[in-house]
Amino acid sequence: MATKSKAGGGDARARVAQMRAAEKRRERIRWIITFAVVLAVVGALAGGAVWAINKDRREQDERHAKANQARIEAGPPWAVPDDPIHRAKELGLDVKLGMEGDAKHIHAHLSLFVNGEQHQIPANLGIDAAGNIAELHTHDTRGVLHVESFSADKVFTLQQLFDLWEIPLSTGELGQFKTDATHTLKFYVDGKEVTDPPSGITLEAHREIAIVYGTAEDNAKITVPESFEFDENE
Repeated sequence: MATKSKAGGGDARARVAQMRAAEKRRERIRWIITFAVVLAVVGALAGGAVWAINKDRREQDERHAKANQARIEAGPPWAVPDDPIHRAKELGLDVKLGMEGDAKHIHAHLSLFVNGEQHQIPANLGIDAAGNIAELHTHDTRGVLHVESFSADKVFTLQQLFDLWEIPLSTGELGQFKTDATHTLKFYVDGKEVTDPPSGITLEAHREIAIVYGTAEDNAKITVPESFEFDENE
């Protein structure tokens, strides 16, 4: 009887061990299922958040593009973009609060003529209401282009200015105006015509840059400036 009792006890312990092992397996399965569900929920929420962010960004970009197109068609003179700093960051221009980079601090001047009339360059191009300033910007409507960079080796061009302004510019296009059989688009540096594209016209200290678009009759009314009288501190 003692032997049977001992054997029976061994069977009972084995069954208990098996039950515990089975319960542990079920517990692991429950944890795995719970973890998978949590991951799925988190993934769905994250995916939804990313989708919402992307949707909002697309809508903002679409609104900006429409507003910008209306702004282009309304000019010249062309106003600054709704967000003067938005494009500066996209272009890789340094933007700082109260920008005063002095590694390269120069001023050039731009004169803009369209269809026989001179148009102003807007003030606060590259500057927002909070005082954030791009290293390429304007302060007033005189056409003075300010370069205040922390990099002495950085090169700034006429193309960058118009990209910052979000006004199309190429050798055959200025805003909504395009060259054709009767309309030309010419670029001048210090009063002399150049054939370089806008990306090849660099902003140098006290350089006078002029853009002239129009018919031969319109352009005959214009005297292309050779220089600009900068202020004493410029």
